[in-house]
Order: sequence, then C-alpha cells, then structure tokens
Amino acid sequence: MARTADMVPAEIRFRLNSKGLTFADVDRAYGLKDGTARKAARQPHIDGELAIAEMLSCSPRELWPSRFSPIDGKRLKPQPIKNYTDPPRLSHRQKQRAA
Repeated sequence: MARTADMVPAEIRFRLNSKGLTFADVDRAYGLKDGTARKAARQPHIDGELAIAEMLSCSPRELWPSRFSPIDGKRLKPQPIKNYTDPPRLSHRQKQRAA
C-alpha cells in the first residue's frame, strides 16, 4: 500500500538508527554539507533526499510522497510552499501549553 503522508523525521531517524546510522553518517558517506540530511528530513533538498533513501534502501517517493507528482511520479518543481513549513517541535508545543 502506498503512503499518502510524508514520513516524519523521527521515523526516518529511527530507521537510520536501526541500521546503526545517523544523519551525520549520511552526510559523510555522500560528501554532503553538515546538516543536509537532517534538513532534507524536514524540508525538500534533493541531494539529502536521495542519500537518505539510498541508505534506507527505498526511493525518495516512498518517504516523501508530497514532494512528487501523483500523476507521473516525477519530483515537483518548484516544491509547494507547504513542503517548506516546519511543524512545531515538542519544545515549542510545550511552551505554548504553559503560556
């Protein structure tokens, strides 16, 4: 069954960790700038997406279906603005509740 929602960064990190890898390991293995893989887990970045997907033995489309066309499966260019919005992390949600 095809995924309809993007995999959350925590799930990607879990899958990498289960293989004994981190985002930094992905960056080093593919010669990417520090933080590229971590950023790609949250926002579109083609090099980071390809590196993570290859390390997880899957395609980027399986991890982030919203970044690809549902019609022909090609990567969307330009990416929709919603793909660049960063959901609040736990610390931000806790601060909002406390206020």
